[in-house]
Amino acid sequence: MAAGGAAAVVVVSIGLAVRTASSGVPGPAAAEHAAPKRPSLHAAPAADAAALNADVVRRLPRALAGDLLADGRPGMLIFLKADCDCSKGFARMISTLAPHLLQRAACTAVITGIVAEADVFAAETGLTVPFIAQPDSRLAQEWGVRKAGCFALVEPDGVVEAVWSGVSRQGFRELAERIGIGPLPDELLLDVPGAATAGCPFVDGGPEPAADPAPQSSQETIR
Repeated sequence: MAAGGAAAVVVVSIGLAVRTASSGVPGPAAAEHAAPKRPSLHAAPAADAAALNADVVRRLPRALAGDLLADGRPGMLIFLKADCDCSKGFARMISTLAPHLLQRAACTAVITGIVAEADVFAAETGLTVPFIAQPDSRLAQEWGVRKAGCFALVEPDGVVEAVWSGVSRQGFRELAERIGIGPLPDELLLDVPGAATAGCPFVDGGPEPAADPAPQSSQETIR
């Protein structure tokens, strides 16, 4: 799904509102793996990545997969939070990378917050990819995602191929390799942490990841 659509289509989904946002020299090798220093950012433990990629089949709900993966490409989803500063940085990172990723994958931001909050977030960050406003973090909880900055690669049939526990240069390089676009230019990754980095947590607790969550009947608008 490309950013910038103006037409509205009513669909049956799972309680989500989907909108489209308006459209130096690398440091030494040690900096590649340096943890971020801003207090809102946190190194993502290796155990988080292991848990997110455990032997559980995760998938997009059928109605949502039909909307986000309608053109037959795989999809990249990144989980963000409207009221956290770290997510603003992540949004700018993905907007920088999107022109390259969109060659082979549809890109969507899943923003925890109501639609109005997500609209403000997108405007403030200049988000250039479609986004989902989801007040209850439902999809994140279904997949076991607990913190902003996690991102996932979803196959065209809606099955999740891989989940990364936070943003990192290596993670985005792996994503690019998996979707077959070749190495990302180093200059696009200058603002991306070397170590896997997550942001603010979503709600505590919640259900265990669901293998195939059933869609609920509600009417949503896609733009």
